[in-house]
Amino acid sequence: MADKVSSTRWFGLALQALIVLANHDGVCPSSMMAEKLNSQSTFLRKILTHLVKAKLIQAKEGRDGGYYLMKSPEDITLFEVYEAMRAEPFPRGFLDVQSKECFAPSTQDALFGLRDEMEGWLIAGLKEKTLADLLP
Repeated sequence: MADKVSSTRWFGLALQALIVLANHDGVCPSSMMAEKLNSQSTFLRKILTHLVKAKLIQAKEGRDGGYYLMKSPEDITLFEVYEAMRAEPFPRGFLDVQSKECFAPSTQDALFGLRDEMEGWLIAGLKEKTLADLLP
């Protein structure tokens, strides 16, 4: 999915936005969320769009509009958030081999295999944690 990003910064801000929503009663405007997170509203809304597409949050338009959780924090896994934000396995460029002359094909394959294995560890851990685990 080319419209997603692989930035860990986006993932981190998405988690923080979900925590704000979990601690907020009712609909929370993006401007209020951005202020609490010390972020710009336009940047935050890009992230919120991915969470809406993943059906983790709902957007309410209009004068009293904003965002709210579609599920309870206990039912939102951190993997769902990760999946909503990523475009490709693990952060882009991590363990990518730029020089084909410097490494043998078996070393290149080993580095790619390690990258894939590391993402497997990350995914397994994120599937075991929920948004509720991050709340007080």
